[in-house]
Amino acid sequence: MSYTSQAKNEILSDRHLRSRFRNQLAFGLICFGQQYSQEGVQLSTMESGAARLYASMIPKLIPLEGTITTVETDNAGHIAYNVRLDQVGDRRNLLNYFAMLYPEGVTYDLLGGDEGTAAFVCGAFLACGGLSDLNRDYHLEFALPREELEPVLTGILSEVGFIPRQTKRRGLPVVYFHDSEQMEDLLTFMHCSKMSLELMGIKVLKERRNAANRAFNCDSANIDKVVGAASAQIADIRRLTKEQGLEALPDELRETARLRLEMPEASLRELAEALGLSRSGVNHRLKRLSQLAGKEQDQ
Repeated sequence: MSYTSQAKNEILSDRHLRSRFRNQLAFGLICFGQQYSQEGVQLSTMESGAARLYASMIPKLIPLEGTITTVETDNAGHIAYNVRLDQVGDRRNLLNYFAMLYPEGVTYDLLGGDEGTAAFVCGAFLACGGLSDLNRDYHLEFALPREELEPVLTGILSEVGFIPRQTKRRGLPVVYFHDSEQMEDLLTFMHCSKMSLELMGIKVLKERRNAANRAFNCDSANIDKVVGAASAQIADIRRLTKEQGLEALPDELRETARLRLEMPEASLRELAEALGLSRSGVNHRLKRLSQLAGKEQDQ
């Protein structure tokens, strides 16, 4: 099941939301459907639960003269649901019903504060919301079916403390969030606490994996650095051996040179422990060997 379906199912399973804030939930769902005018009131969705809720809510709001039709279509194995209010008189009555409830438009106060606004946003998400695969990236969106809905949604989200972004897709507005903390808060606000917790868990796992990868990359870089330095040191020592022989070196340099040849992959720390010196002491001797090798090469 997709993350979108999980979030929408969490909203649909909230009986308190459907009973106490029925009008706000219905208004968000119907208003943000594919059509909301006298010419047509309809919802197009891939979620069967959202389609059933849409069809069941309208008769509870207004007495119907006509019918509500639900059409299922199969698109390459994916079932889509199109629910429409057939009678023009019913469409007119439904628009008037919400116009009387919200005569000044969609405002925080008319929706009933935080809880009523949350129900309205839940309805909008059921109608046109979506979540990406959270294991890949963080993206929550409302793909709006009409231009006039963008200021409605961004305005009401801003009133409750969210900062949405806007873009266009195929000429239609998309209101979206990429910030994971904003997404967590919005999911909680929309009664999707389980999905919010899942997002938090995914974030923690990603952060741990990233930390492990950084540590691994750092260790790999350090190993490469050690190996590269050791290879250069061994080449210098072999040059000295070929040109003048190690016996010509002072005792402390000869001891260090032989140990480096015996321990080609050892770090400075490991060489220092073997020689009973500090790292800086070993480093000084190896640099001295390199300098001597350089002089031999120049001659």
